[in-house]
Amino acid sequence: MNNTTRWYEHKLYHWMEESSFISKEDSLKRNCTSEAVESILKEFDTITLESVEFYKEGTYEEEGKTCLDNISDFYLIRMKQRVGKNHVGTLRVYLPVNWNQRFMGITGAGTNNEVDWFTAVTFNVISWPMALKNGYACAVADNDTGIHLDCTWGFDADGNLEWDQIESWVHKTMHDMTVCAKTMTTQFYEEKPIASYMHGTSGGARQVITEAIMYPKDYDGLWADGPAINYYDLSFACLWAAVVEANEKHIVSLSKYKAAFDLATADQTKIDYPFDSRDIAWMEFINRLLGYPTEDGPITRRDLQVMVKTWDGPFTKDGKRMAYGFGPAIREWPLEKYNQMYGYFKRKEDGKLGLMPIAEQSLRWFTHDPELDIHSLTYDDYEKIYINSKKEFGAYDFNDTDFSAYAAHGGKMIITHGTGDCVVPYQAAIDYYNDALDHFPSERIMNESLRMFMPYLAGHSILDWSGAAVACSVGMKALTKWVEDGEAPDRIPTVLYDFQEDKPVYEAEVKVFNQWKYKNEMKQRSILKHGI
Repeated sequence: MNNTTRWYEHKLYHWMEESSFISKEDSLKRNCTSEAVESILKEFDTITLESVEFYKEGTYEEEGKTCLDNISDFYLIRMKQRVGKNHVGTLRVYLPVNWNQRFMGITGAGTNNEVDWFTAVTFNVISWPMALKNGYACAVADNDTGIHLDCTWGFDADGNLEWDQIESWVHKTMHDMTVCAKTMTTQFYEEKPIASYMHGTSGGARQVITEAIMYPKDYDGLWADGPAINYYDLSFACLWAAVVEANEKHIVSLSKYKAAFDLATADQTKIDYPFDSRDIAWMEFINRLLGYPTEDGPITRRDLQVMVKTWDGPFTKDGKRMAYGFGPAIREWPLEKYNQMYGYFKRKEDGKLGLMPIAEQSLRWFTHDPELDIHSLTYDDYEKIYINSKKEFGAYDFNDTDFSAYAAHGGKMIITHGTGDCVVPYQAAIDYYNDALDHFPSERIMNESLRMFMPYLAGHSILDWSGAAVACSVGMKALTKWVEDGEAPDRIPTVLYDFQEDKPVYEAEVKVFNQWKYKNEMKQRSILKHGI
């Protein structure tokens, strides 16, 4: 068995009992034909059939990608999906012969609709091979945006925004995929799925929440992990460190940020408490950093001024917050040993900070400038872009919190967001949860359909960062029990995992988020203005 397939069969990513799968060989052989697909597609004027193929158990290969072995029999329906006047994406439906009687919608990451399934096997996200291995009929649609976090799409050859493709990315591609694939699943298996699920992380989690808000009947169970909601503000948060460095003309060595991180995460009062430079307790901690020794010398007052400005996140000149920052207790650099996926405190050859490509591309959308250089922006430039573009791009902020229709449909949704997330500030998730409460009589009633869990120090949908996170298998088991057995989760197990040694570093659990308790804790801390 190759390394890719090994992880798809690992306990972290495998949660369905194969002994419960039922063979649908006869019904699929009878129904899964080109003629039957064409008949269904008469209802979808943007989707056309490309092929219907059967893959026998064994090895599955695609050109230029690591093969998957030990795959069970499945049918693959390949289709083309028109997503704009200049774009045609792919839509694929996977139907396992040995079926768990459920459907899974596959999401993407960043601004892409599909994840890189053949290399990101230890990325805590459900891709189609993982869903197939767990017995789900599943579907994925790529929106013609790519899958390698190459977020340079959105402009045509003349540098004009392609609104139709962006609009399809926002919601239409995923919804049409879901309706089409669920129709095929029901017709070809000759029975309706017990339940339909969707899991997504980051941009994929944004897609999950969009489904709940805009199409509440599409899915019975949804899990949004580290969701890239409040997307407009998020883009400005992710680029802020580079703007600060460029304007302050003072580079703080990485060793000094690491020293602050080590001290902050050793303090139990800091690991789950959002950073705010107006807070007395945080500023007492900051003042203790002055003169602290590091391999690049002691932390200076000027270092602290730049670090605090970076941690705070962007504000307008009149003191209004544009976005949350990433505080001292959040690891913002790649792990030294093996995981280079996350962390944007890393230097390029010219000494400048590397930029989050998704946020950089988004700011180019907001300015209609495909060549925008983030490092050249002044604080005033940054603020003007934020203010002037928000009205035009407000629809792409993804801050709608009305889940009442999804709840009325009987849907269940879990949101997980680690307090060590270095890509999407977790404070925004807390705000989002609190705003969602406005649409329900009480938190108890909302918790009958929506629950949030915040693992301490967990990274951005990843199991090998600075804290224990919810693994795919664990989260899906909890969601399935809630949807199908009515057992709502009050606690969910978490794990920090060493993928090199293939063993847990430590395991814990996280309690369901409680707004009342959280607000009471915040009231116990004083807030004031200060200066360094």
